[in-house]
Amino acid sequence: MEAKVIIISVVKSNKSENNVWMVAITGEEQGKAYCKSPYKAMRFAFLLKKQTGYSIEDASLKALSEEIAKQKAEAAAAEPEKPAEQEAQQPEAEEKPKKQRKPRAKKEPKVVQMAPEPQQELIAFL
Repeated sequence: MEAKVIIISVVKSNKSENNVWMVAITGEEQGKAYCKSPYKAMRFAFLLKKQTGYSIEDASLKALSEEIAKQKAEAAAAEPEKPAEQEAQQPEAEEKPKKQRKPRAKKEPKVVQMAPEPQQELIAFL
């Protein structure tokens, strides 16, 4: 009998043009889960590994790691870099002195006197 392994593969989504990552255990039909990002698929695979004790397939792990690195590179390239001069000027202009709060005025506790209730006569029923 073959040992069960956690596999991760790319699946085409029916709802959009984006790829979806499927995390499943070999030999189990109902143990499938779908993740929108490769990072979340990797987190889920390691969670599954911790819960079940099965190992993650090396080829799947390598492909997933490459996809995560590719997405990080794309995000870094898309983010515009600020010149060093602008970064140095902004903190100086934005520094404002902190406002001091006024201490809270102490209130004297109110003393309320309760009027004694008149005692009613006790009636005994026999």
